[in-house]
Amino acid sequence: MTTQAVDAPRPRRLTLGLDRLWPVWHRFALAAILALAAFLDLYRLGRNGYANAYYSAAVRSMLESWHNFFFVSFDPGGLVSVDKPPLALWVEAASAKLFGYSGFSILLPEALAGVAAVGLLYLVVARPFGRVAGLVAALALAVSPVSVAVNRDNNPDALFALLLVASVYVGMRAVESGRLATLLLAAVLVGLAFNTKMLAALLVVPGLTLAYLFFAKLSWRRRLVQLAVAGAVLVVVSGAWITAVELTPAADRPYVGSTDDNSALSLALGYNGLGRVTGQEGGTSFGGGGGLGGAFSGTPGVLRLLNDALGDQGGWLLVLALVGGLSATLAAIRLRSRTRLSALVAIGGWFAASAAIFSLSSGIIHTYYLSAMAPATSALVGIGVVSLAADARSRTRMVLPIAALVGSAWLELDLLRRSDYLPWLQGLVVAGAVVGVAGVVVAVTRPDDPRRARLGVTAIAFATSTLLAA
Repeated sequence: MTTQAVDAPRPRRLTLGLDRLWPVWHRFALAAILALAAFLDLYRLGRNGYANAYYSAAVRSMLESWHNFFFVSFDPGGLVSVDKPPLALWVEAASAKLFGYSGFSILLPEALAGVAAVGLLYLVVARPFGRVAGLVAALALAVSPVSVAVNRDNNPDALFALLLVASVYVGMRAVESGRLATLLLAAVLVGLAFNTKMLAALLVVPGLTLAYLFFAKLSWRRRLVQLAVAGAVLVVVSGAWITAVELTPAADRPYVGSTDDNSALSLALGYNGLGRVTGQEGGTSFGGGGGLGGAFSGTPGVLRLLNDALGDQGGWLLVLALVGGLSATLAAIRLRSRTRLSALVAIGGWFAASAAIFSLSSGIIHTYYLSAMAPATSALVGIGVVSLAADARSRTRMVLPIAALVGSAWLELDLLRRSDYLPWLQGLVVAGAVVGVAGVVVAVTRPDDPRRARLGVTAIAFATSTLLAA
């Protein structure tokens, strides 16, 4: 796409006028979605106790001294640190200091981060694609099984996901404005994500880089220079804590856990980095060597995200996200909308990088890692549903919404049968798919009839609701 592409006015056929129906009520809808997310993430949170005792013990030790706090010491004596960078544990320790050490105070920051990610994802999607798309994306993330699970735990993944969403939001604003300061803020947020879960923070970098490189309204030279400066800021922020650890004499700090050489850099690049991709070695690996991903997430391969380990965590809406994302991309190309194309590159790049890493890595890939991919999947679902509703008015494009609904229903039925959970949900999913497909067929018979168009939109909305309910 050339840099001369310009945005056309937002067309009625892409949103079908739905945005105008909610000039005020969309705020109530967003409030309801945030309330649902808060309920799912916070209700009876204390029943989870101290969740992951490994990190809870570290928080307790970190309250003993600033030394333990800074180096995220696992034990009160400051002998060994945990296997993660400090940011999430710093936040949990601050909560425990403020509210007293308890399971609830440790879990609270992650739960609140989960709710915040839902609200921020709405902004990510609504700005370029409209409020309806934003609401659907937010709802999809609010009910995402893997997201709800990590939001109720004290692993760093909920805060990590929030920082990824924030970096994409700010990065997209940087593409729109071409301002270096905004781009640098996005780099800082990615750096903070690095200090939450290390090398996994780079999942959003390819998409943001390509979006800025091809769509920022600047000369090629300025784009390259600003990306280089942002890269330098990212390295500085990401490496700040690691540098502090490396410069501290080994006798004056805890041993860096899960490493063989007492190096925080080794922890970042090895155990929490390339070791997860190529096969874990050293650290706390179970016997060393590669292929350990299969112990948690099944055999690496292109269909791994749909297997028995990962499918019921993050696979529910993959078909809808893929087909919907394709529909939205084709629509943005037809309209020559650089704003939407840049957003799709940023979000799609995040989705593609995550899918590739989690599908093909032979190292340790836990099922809850999919929470880092869930916001991107949910964003594509929100964007895609609105675009597919527009396709339902075209005989040449009707195949896309039909394929999305049938494929999504088939996948969800398979996942429901595997778990044998609430069998009546299978009937609901089938009913939603049938109604959705029928609505599309009826709508395209007379695409100029507003009543037929509304029927098609209503049918797709009902089908999407059943998919989210399951």
